[in-house]
Amino acid sequence: MEEELQELEYYFVAFIDILGFSNMVKSDIESPALRGKYANKLYEVHKRTIELNDTGIQLQVVQFSDSIVLSTEFNKINFIEFLNKIGKYQFDLFNEGILSRGGIAFGKHFYKEGFMFSLGLIEAYKIESSVARYPRIIVSNDLIDIVTTGTELFTELPIKTENDGLYFVDYFKFLDQDKLSDYQEFIQTNIRAQNSSVKEKYIWLADYLKHKFPDTPLITNRFS
Repeated sequence: MEEELQELEYYFVAFIDILGFSNMVKSDIESPALRGKYANKLYEVHKRTIELNDTGIQLQVVQFSDSIVLSTEFNKINFIEFLNKIGKYQFDLFNEGILSRGGIAFGKHFYKEGFMFSLGLIEAYKIESSVARYPRIIVSNDLIDIVTTGTELFTELPIKTENDGLYFVDYFKFLDQDKLSDYQEFIQTNIRAQNSSVKEKYIWLADYLKHKFPDTPLITNRFS
């Protein structure tokens, strides 16, 4: 172990936070009629994420409470696929009615047998906790610069730029247009929430949906 820790390698690391997790746990425990509704949804998404390793790059997947860490070895060639897998994970959560946000960074990283020691995780967590705010997974500007400098890769990245200058993973690229009205209804219903913090997140989602599908009659567009 000592020799292994001395040979930390650079990894892409995503830290993702499940929004409203404590309420989900309380609902599952205190409402017998739900019978583990949210726990089952989260576990099914977790299993589908593990299955993403059946093809392409291999992800380390660690989930504990409301936190998920997804990581893979730093390789510029694999950056697009890494972002797509992150986006697929976030969309699968959204498709189950569960919002998430997070950060993606890079740094020296080690994980083995449940033990994690990672500067990349620290940087990704900082992004999630300080700037993500809405249901979006922010990609470090430094990481994008390092991966795309001297290449034409930037235009191929599955990301969107918001009016605050931040880049986030474009997870609505996985949205089924045949279900667009269902997503619209889900978002609009939650915009009517009394909790202002909840409401602002769904207003953001409405604007994101409007950006992806301009004919959708939802609020104003905020993305460039």
